[in-house]
Amino acid sequence: MDIINQLIRYVLSISLMVPMLGAAVVVAPISLDRSWRIIRSWSQTTMKIFGVVVEVKFENGQSQLEEGGVIVVLNQQSLIVPTAISSRCDKRLMSIWNIEYALIPFLGWATSLMGWVIVRQWPKQSKRQLRKAALYAKNGGLILISAEGMRSIDGELMPYKKGAAVLPIESQALIHPLYIAGARHCLPVGEWRIRPGTIVLHYLEPIPTKGLTYDDRNSLLEKLRVVAEVKHAQCKQAN
Repeated sequence: MDIINQLIRYVLSISLMVPMLGAAVVVAPISLDRSWRIIRSWSQTTMKIFGVVVEVKFENGQSQLEEGGVIVVLNQQSLIVPTAISSRCDKRLMSIWNIEYALIPFLGWATSLMGWVIVRQWPKQSKRQLRKAALYAKNGGLILISAEGMRSIDGELMPYKKGAAVLPIESQALIHPLYIAGARHCLPVGEWRIRPGTIVLHYLEPIPTKGLTYDDRNSLLEKLRVVAEVKHAQCKQAN
């Protein structure tokens, strides 16, 4: 019965994805902001279909993201995370995707047209695209990047990639560390059934990068790691 229920929810979500994200694809060349609002609406609807509530907490007030910067996701535990984030982000967001994600019908097409950064496995191309993302954040845009290289299976923090420090340094923009709680409960790694629950997006105190150089990348990455470990320990203790 649960499988049938899940399949019905998926069918409903996908049936809405085609017209809504199809509209986002059409609108993107005309208005990126309108295209983003359509994507956000689909994300919100999908969360409701599966009974997932997304709460947002800001250490520095609700206007924290308005000036742009780099959102660094401190813990990556579920495939549901990008949809949860986009459902509660009013400001147009640019993310960094692998080429495989960009090929996803409608969702990948729409975000590609919106200028999301598509990274292939070629080093020169990746560096060029990351510079594009850094420039976007430097000019007041909002970038989303994950600190971890892969999703955690057991819920513990994975090793951090240096790109989580290099990109913000190159942009000289604020880092908005984002710790996510509850996503693993709703959709664990390796599972396809989405459970009802609450996902909390906690934007921690911003970290400035102005004046930092490439030589500071390791110390900045370590600072992000310490922030993540403290928050992770607090969440484990609370549970």
